[in-house]
Amino acid sequence: MTIESRGMAWRISLHFAALFIVPGVYLPFFAVWLESRSLAPTQISIMLSVGILMRLLAGPMAAHVVDRSGRRKTALILLAWASLASFALLGWVDGFAAMLLVWVVHCAAWAPVTPFSDNIALLASTRHGLHYGRMRLWGSISFLCAAYLSGLWLKGRDADWIFVLLLGGYTALVLGAHLLPDLRLPLDKPRVGAPAFRLLRSRRFLLFMGAAACLQASHAAFYTFGTLHWRSLGHSDAAIGWLWAEGVVAEIVLFAFAQRVPAWLGGTGLLLIAATGGLLRWSITAEAEDYLLLAILQVLHAATFGAAHIGAMRLLSDGVTPSDSATAQTLYVAGNSAMLALATLAVGPIFAWGGGAIYWAMTALSLVGGACALMLWHRRDNLVFAPPQP
Repeated sequence: MTIESRGMAWRISLHFAALFIVPGVYLPFFAVWLESRSLAPTQISIMLSVGILMRLLAGPMAAHVVDRSGRRKTALILLAWASLASFALLGWVDGFAAMLLVWVVHCAAWAPVTPFSDNIALLASTRHGLHYGRMRLWGSISFLCAAYLSGLWLKGRDADWIFVLLLGGYTALVLGAHLLPDLRLPLDKPRVGAPAFRLLRSRRFLLFMGAAACLQASHAAFYTFGTLHWRSLGHSDAAIGWLWAEGVVAEIVLFAFAQRVPAWLGGTGLLLIAATGGLLRWSITAEAEDYLLLAILQVLHAATFGAAHIGAMRLLSDGVTPSDSATAQTLYVAGNSAMLALATLAVGPIFAWGGGAIYWAMTALSLVGGACALMLWHRRDNLVFAPPQP
């Protein structure tokens, strides 16, 4: 690897580290800040659901523009600044209606940031021989550190500090966006139809979307009720915190060594590994109560999340033309978000009825995702999702 390539790898790694500060604080604490602003539980749920909706709408729309212009870094910088400005404005407005309006604008700007970042990293990996996993792992490390350190800092402090920490995270995002390499693609001759329509007409791409979405959505029970379920089994908050951290560490280790995964497995093979890991992890978690067994099962997060994500990135890199890559990336995120939202809605009543039974539903999602991945495996010799039109 040349000095230029190493420098590019570090710049992308630093961008991922800056990017994941925001979700590291947002996921555990943003709802607490909204509650401190006198929002009712229903209003908080509406605010949080807007983020999912914007990933479905704003992401593909922004990607269409980027794929047509080829200016990925410029778009990401503009989106990062818009995210920072709109979030700062959120701290100045009062009342649910005004906050919701500003939040819609913010989520529209924020939605494409992660898929565009992955897209630039994948393009750099393909063009310059960089290791995507080794760059992406800095995002996971940043998420873990942000969640842990912000929890320590916020203990005993006013909820307004949550807003300050998030504002700092968005500022870091802006700085990280400016570090990215300016990878521009030569513009193709005009083609019939938008990139999204060409991709969604591909049966292979739909199978890929189904596999990836089901495998990622199989984490819905874990993300939503994992802590509550483990509390009901008598495990302490400190012990539960270690279980969460262990899963992220396993994911980081996989990202570090992902390049050593045998080439013949490809992206589809990694999806099958994720499905197999899900069948094992979720079916045993449904009945497991012993802490040691739960700790062993958490290692499988490297398969159920890590292998699914790396596999999806490989398929997107190999199966989509560079000029359609931003659109494909945002469609992948939109599909995952839609399925995760549906699964999250479904697990509530199941948890109320049967507690750990929610993990049997996640086992079923892993089975469906594995079936889609298996159909892709039989087509692995020709996995071009949307061949160029003449």
